[in-house]
Amino acid sequence: MVYETVCDGIDLDFVEETGSDGEEEWLHSTRVKYFTNELSFRGRLKRLFLRKPETRLGSRIVDLVLKVILCLLYVVRVELDDHLEYQCYGYSCSERNLTLPVDNDKMVYSSNAINWYVLIWVRRSLVLWIIQVLLSFMTFLKGLLDIYIGSKGTCLQKLTHDGFILDLICAVPFLVTVAYPPLLSNIFIPCFLNCWLVRRSLQKLLNDLHLTRQRFQTISVTLSQQLLVLLVTLWCLIFTTICGIQHIQRGSNGHQLSMFEAMYFVIVTFSTVGYGDISPDTWLGQLFMTFMICLAFAFIPRQVEGITSTLKERKKIGGEYSQRHSAGHRHVVVCATNLTAESIMDFLIEFYAHPKLEDHIVVLLSSEERDTSLQMILKDPKWAHRVIYMRGSALKDIDLKRCRIHEADGCFILTPTACNDRDEADQHTILRSWAVKDFAPKCRQYIQLFKTENKIHVKFAEHVVCEDEFKYALLANNCLYPGMSTLVTLLLHTSTGEAGHIGQEPWQQVYGRHSRNAVYHIQLCKSMFFRGYSGQSFTCASANAHKRFGVCLVAVLDITKPDPRLQLNPGADYKLKDSDYCFYIAEFKEEYAKICSEAKTDQKQTGNEPSKNLDQISELLEKLLQQDLSSPQDEQEESVFNNTITCQWGLEIARRMRTKAPEPRASESDLDDNVVDTEVDTHGQTDPAVPKVLQLYEDMGQESIMTGPPPPTLYASKQKTLCHVMKSPRPVCCLEWGTDCEHCTYKNARDSRWTNQLIILAAEHACVGIHNFIVPLRSHFISMNSLSPIILLLNDRPTNLFLETIGHFPLVYWIQGKITSIDDLILAGIHKVSHLVIVNHESKSKEMEKTMVDSESVVAVQTILKLFPNTNIITELSQASNIRFMQFQANNEYTRQVSKLERKLKERMSSTLSHIFRLPFAAGQVFSASMLDSLLYQTFVKGYLITFVRLLLGIDAEDNSGHLSSIRVKNMTLVRYRTFEELYQGMATTTGEIPIAIYRTENSIPDTSGEDGTVNNNQDGKRNGLTESHSRPSLPKGPFMGNHMQNSDMCDLVRNRLQSLGMDADDYAEEVTKDDEISYVILNPTPKRKLRVGDIVYVVQPSSMAAIPHKQRWNRTRSVRIRNKETNGNNRSPRSTPPISTSPRSTSPTSSSPGSSSPKTEKEHSPRVNFLTPTLSPEQDRNGRFTVVPSS
Repeated sequence: MVYETVCDGIDLDFVEETGSDGEEEWLHSTRVKYFTNELSFRGRLKRLFLRKPETRLGSRIVDLVLKVILCLLYVVRVELDDHLEYQCYGYSCSERNLTLPVDNDKMVYSSNAINWYVLIWVRRSLVLWIIQVLLSFMTFLKGLLDIYIGSKGTCLQKLTHDGFILDLICAVPFLVTVAYPPLLSNIFIPCFLNCWLVRRSLQKLLNDLHLTRQRFQTISVTLSQQLLVLLVTLWCLIFTTICGIQHIQRGSNGHQLSMFEAMYFVIVTFSTVGYGDISPDTWLGQLFMTFMICLAFAFIPRQVEGITSTLKERKKIGGEYSQRHSAGHRHVVVCATNLTAESIMDFLIEFYAHPKLEDHIVVLLSSEERDTSLQMILKDPKWAHRVIYMRGSALKDIDLKRCRIHEADGCFILTPTACNDRDEADQHTILRSWAVKDFAPKCRQYIQLFKTENKIHVKFAEHVVCEDEFKYALLANNCLYPGMSTLVTLLLHTSTGEAGHIGQEPWQQVYGRHSRNAVYHIQLCKSMFFRGYSGQSFTCASANAHKRFGVCLVAVLDITKPDPRLQLNPGADYKLKDSDYCFYIAEFKEEYAKICSEAKTDQKQTGNEPSKNLDQISELLEKLLQQDLSSPQDEQEESVFNNTITCQWGLEIARRMRTKAPEPRASESDLDDNVVDTEVDTHGQTDPAVPKVLQLYEDMGQESIMTGPPPPTLYASKQKTLCHVMKSPRPVCCLEWGTDCEHCTYKNARDSRWTNQLIILAAEHACVGIHNFIVPLRSHFISMNSLSPIILLLNDRPTNLFLETIGHFPLVYWIQGKITSIDDLILAGIHKVSHLVIVNHESKSKEMEKTMVDSESVVAVQTILKLFPNTNIITELSQASNIRFMQFQANNEYTRQVSKLERKLKERMSSTLSHIFRLPFAAGQVFSASMLDSLLYQTFVKGYLITFVRLLLGIDAEDNSGHLSSIRVKNMTLVRYRTFEELYQGMATTTGEIPIAIYRTENSIPDTSGEDGTVNNNQDGKRNGLTESHSRPSLPKGPFMGNHMQNSDMCDLVRNRLQSLGMDADDYAEEVTKDDEISYVILNPTPKRKLRVGDIVYVVQPSSMAAIPHKQRWNRTRSVRIRNKETNGNNRSPRSTPPISTSPRSTSPTSSSPGSSSPKTEKEHSPRVNFLTPTLSPEQDRNGRFTVVPSS
């Protein structure tokens, strides 16, 4: 029965809390009395026994105990009673020679010989009778009180209630016996029926407990109560049958039953076993058993039906993290709108990869019903005892209580894997975060968001990963350093290195084995790796630790400072302390690694001075420089110390070199393109043969560019990050690409200066996350002359606020268009692009499959590659499983073998990177935002990981913290540095740079397809054990499909569109035959790993050095073709237009400024770099940087 705590507008809780004195004061303090029915005697009793929770619970418990005692007293009376002493009308039959009734019926299996005397009368001791009378009086009085103060139904309905009738049957006869105790005290009273009153009291007690403790009852509590009531009902049915059949058998002339024999008979009968050794022999006993069996068949199924329905509901909503589960275990809660099997497996693999979390329990809380695939995961023995699924909402306190979130170690609030409206998804995430914070303020939150602007609502959360923030920063770094997205992905994901054993190609084995490297941390005083380097410089300690243990020390945290901040490569001036926390890249955490005796006994480098003399280093560099200027090298190769002679050691080396050798001079006749390119290459500020647009043209507004913090926005502010920005924002008219204005006439794809210079970002609409794409490309660590123009290809026109923001950056433009339109791509300058970055669009159809959200991007990329085959495309996908469709080739044998390896990795579930061997992913040409999930998952153990990645990508900056850069290995580098260890030692001890990985490109894929794309069956199809067991001959498609004619038609189509849009058709480069190449990342190479010509080495430079962007070798066809035109005299003079790039490394941005678009002439001093006499620009000098810029 549910009772209200507010009656007719009066808050009765106030009355209860005031006590008797307060109540009397309240009653006499008012002159006009309202609701007098509540102030009557009946109302007072109601408030006492019904309104007050304590009194109500007490009365229920007392009533339950009294009825249980009455049932026990009946059993006691049966055991003490011996009916043989009075079965013959009050006397023993043997004493007075009396006989019992005889069966005179013709029934074979039933007898009518019943001794009614022993059925009506019993023997009850006086003490037992008095106790039973008192208890019956109390229970009867309690029943009358409930009827009097009850508010449901009329008096007649209350009197005819089944509970009151049972009270009358069990209690009133005992009260009647008081009238004449000598006779009536021994009359039989069926007080064993009190067991049904026990059941009724128990139900009321459970309801009262529920009303007192909580508002809503969980499904598990409901199920437990139903099970308890069912057991009590069975007990009541069995107990009633036992007592009834035992008493009836007293009147039989045959075998009388004891309580134990009666219990045995009833259990055997109700269990449908029916041995037949005991059975009732009188018609009364048989009739009683028939009635009880029918009652059981009618009553029990109703109870079972209720439990079955509850079990179905529980199956829908999942389990519950009860106190029994929580005993001795710690747990985390994962909240999301929908939980797919793929996302859950990724979380479980990453979460349980850490040994300390093996005993944790993961509670999944989702508002949707789990699908079949998720049920199979939860039934897997590996996860069955560690994962609990609950269907509920984080906005409901009852569901949060079910998962015991107030006791959880953390709460992960994840975004849906595929959604139609990201703003709405972020709003749901924010509300969940607020609800968890309100219910469990001390629970640590790990939140995942889509959009940057929503971070302001969850600043209280311990860790937040915003997809737009990180994905745009990764895409930007991919433009600067190829394969950067793959490097970060490998760092964030947990791998056992099993991919290296599964891989059958040499590059797969190297790539797979090194993929197990991850970031770890340890305090220096507790470390076996770094304990001996206390007091030494950071870079020397890093170099020696890599030589001895193969670990890469990249960052440090000084906890002695008032505000400790993580620092990447603080430089040679930083001295390690025992209290410092060291952050290193290694295959294993130090605590779980076994250190060989050789590494322990190896003599580490002592002191802070490099091991080589400065004079020797300068002599060596001078010789290498002379070789670099004299010997022809690959156009793409650069010196190992490009732009690294700018730190403290580099300046000293340069000074000594200046005292030994004069500046090399060249005659004007030698100032052709090759010489200029070589000189620029020696400084490392640009690619060979590709002078940047800011170097060749003076009308780009270079004088308006300065170094400073990026423009603060409402949602993204980076006070410590420095960028190349405009002194005054550019006008809005100067921002739209393809439309000339009065300030500048060159911001269109028709201008020849943009060849191989543009970076195009194709996005659906302008968002705050694009700010994180621009900032790394405009970082002050990159020389101003190495900036590349950025073209934003947007479906919708951006807002004025967005235009005002990008107006602060140089050479950033926007144009409205779509990647599905050829005209929009041509107007954006795709035929002159250095990088085309495609951001995945949001899904608009709610009925679309989740795996189809990338369909538009995948098909668009394939179309662009067919129309513009030399385009360097970097694509972002939502689903990592769709990476296999990038650069899809249906009949490529090598792709089929990689697909088999991917299936093997999925079956073993050792890593979430089953697509690790897909060539676009290995080369860093495709990136999935779902890979960022691991960043949030691992933050639970590595709380510094988000900060580490933000510093590495250039999203944030800290004082004295290093930054990412790269160098390219060339032939003369290998003369001195043959292995990665030697390179590591040389860079760390001289320039203070720390190499962390290698990006390697090699021509090692066998081409098993013909020119028309079909499989060439003349080849044996074998490579390192990869065979095709059943090959089927294929006819070439050329004679039937006309593949060459189709390619020619597409080329003609593009040229026609170029001419129609006013472009030069000669800018279009056709596809030519080129070697099959693969590119991959070797993370933290082993010390003995040999270097190769063309390797790009990722390094973390000190903050005092300038970064060097590198690109892959792209657009070689276009470069060769245009250079041939220049040689034949079909083009203008070499100095009239900028040379065409032969490498994709063009990162030269453009800034709109008034003036004509004429290039610099030779008389205006062509950009020559004097390697021996560096000159510091005033702005760079004021900011404390040592970036060498071209001297005039």
